[in-house]
Parts: sequence; C-alpha cells; structure tokens
Amino acid sequence: MSRTDHRRLGVLTLLGDPAPMQALLQRLQSEGIAVDVARDLAAARRLFFGAGGHDCLIVAPDVRPGLATRVLQSLRTVDPELPTATFGPDVRRADSPTRTAMLAGFHPSSRAGAGALLRFLGALRLR
Repeated sequence: MSRTDHRRLGVLTLLGDPAPMQALLQRLQSEGIAVDVARDLAAARRLFFGAGGHDCLIVAPDVRPGLATRVLQSLRTVDPELPTATFGPDVRRADSPTRTAMLAGFHPSSRAGAGALLRFLGALRLR
C-alpha cells in the first residue's frame, strides 16, 4: 500500500463465524488499517455511523446473502459508492457504479486471499 496517504484506511467487516477471518483481520490491523466488526445489520449501521463511514465493506464467506444485501443497501443509502470486497455472496449490482472485489475463490486467511484484499484496498487508497 502506498504510504503517501497518511489518512488511516478504515474497513467494516461483516462476519458470521469470526474464526475464519481472524488471521485476515489481524493482518489488516498490522497494515495500519482500522477494522470494525459487525455480525448483523444493527451493528453494521451503528459502527458505520459511529465511524463517520468506512472506506470499504468486507463480507466474510459465511454471511448469508440476504444479510449481506440488506447491510449493503442500508449503508449505500448514505454512501452510494461504498466499495465492497466479498469472500462470500455476490453483492454486485448492474446499476452500481461502485467497485466490488469478488474474492470468493480465496480463503480469507490464506496469503493469496489477504494479498488480493490488500491490493484492492491499496487501489482504493490511490483514488
């Protein structure tokens, strides 16, 4: 990631079971990225508004598609261009101008999964 932008990147992660994502969340924090964790719509909204927004929503592989869609729709009423990286359900919309990284082919705790996510986040930082 570029260190020319001194503003700390912040992500909101939507999890089911936290265990598969722990290594990835620790890696993000070691990279200097602020990480908030939600397990439902109410927590996602509270954290999003409390932080004044996030740079990206990250969806874990075990999140139900309906929950992922509800959270994303709710957050995009405030930030229509909220980028999303998903290790699970496909949350892309044809009418959405936002960037979405489909990472379902990677395990979130693998080096490849972490690398793909960090490259996506690095590109967001350069925007």
